[in-house]
Amino acid sequence: MRKQFYEYIYLTRQERNGLFVVISMCSLFSFAPLIYSFFGEKRVTDFSDFLTEIEAFHQADISTQPLAFAKNNFSNSTLQKQFDLFYFDPNSASKEDFINLGISLKTAQTIINFRSKGAKFFKKEDFKKVYGLKGSDFERLKSFIQIEKKEKEFQPFAKNEIPQSYDALIVNHVAFDPNTADEKTLLQNGIPQHVASTIIKYRSSGANFQVKEDLKKIYTLKDNIYQKIEPFIEIVPQEKIVKVKVFDPKSDFPKEENVMANISIDINDSAAEDWQKLRGIGPSFAKRIITFRNRLGGFHSIEQVGETYGLPDSTFQKIKTQLKPSDILQKINLNKATESELKSHPYISWNQAKLIISYRKMHGDYKNVNELLQIGALKKEWLDKLKYYLET
Repeated sequence: MRKQFYEYIYLTRQERNGLFVVISMCSLFSFAPLIYSFFGEKRVTDFSDFLTEIEAFHQADISTQPLAFAKNNFSNSTLQKQFDLFYFDPNSASKEDFINLGISLKTAQTIINFRSKGAKFFKKEDFKKVYGLKGSDFERLKSFIQIEKKEKEFQPFAKNEIPQSYDALIVNHVAFDPNTADEKTLLQNGIPQHVASTIIKYRSSGANFQVKEDLKKIYTLKDNIYQKIEPFIEIVPQEKIVKVKVFDPKSDFPKEENVMANISIDINDSAAEDWQKLRGIGPSFAKRIITFRNRLGGFHSIEQVGETYGLPDSTFQKIKTQLKPSDILQKINLNKATESELKSHPYISWNQAKLIISYRKMHGDYKNVNELLQIGALKKEWLDKLKYYLET
């Protein structure tokens, strides 16, 4: 056993020499830094400038700095000497004001962020809830907090003034004739309920408005309301209106009603002056009807007149019986029209025009109008309305 162990650790001469060399080199490298220090020049760092700055810092009057504290004393009396306390409102004081009061920069920013979200301090104790504010700081500043109490933002109703009902009509100014407009149209133009009733009673007494300014005779109509509705007043000359007897099924006697007598308008072959002969149609509405008709390419039915922008349905229903249809239509060729020509039509949107042109480029000319339904985004209801203006 001993012989086997001896044979295991036995080294030849060559191996012993190699081991000696390795140990010698390791020892040399280990002591090299120590030996090098005896031969190198020693360097001395000059700290004189740094020490001078430290001494100057200690001798400076640090109490004048915003965030400075006494070196060894943190009592309340010392803090009050270091900061010039002043009255402040935490809802309006600036970040610099908070810092000058001895509040840390981080806490001052927290207060500013708190206010920027719409929050407010309503009493002194609310200021104590600021995150990061020390209790000692609050006690020190509590007597200097002055919160301004603002008056309520809403004002009470004036005496005898009736507030507008929540279910009142939304003001949407439309052209109207004060001699013929119903109560709903008057209210729609922002005329108060009691003023609208006064106008109707004024008309029922037999009086008429000859010019716009006559509406000022209604003493309950305020001048600011008149200024708003004045551009929308369109008075039809009274010589165009005649009294006719209209049978009322709820009464045993016929009643008189103002209507335009013996007037019939071709919806496609009539000028603006012709439309103004109709009850409730002034220069503004006449111009809108003509413009809408030109953009369409003509009315294919009487009902389309009622689609004119801003034309009250009550007015359209009154003139409907005095309109007659005609076949004057300007059609759009699906195989020749450009994208801009298509989207200029009131019934064709920008996206629909692009789809029509794209389909034509991919599949060639349209064989008939109904082929538009091959485009998935186009609906049959839309085509039924538009087909009168299309051709291939």
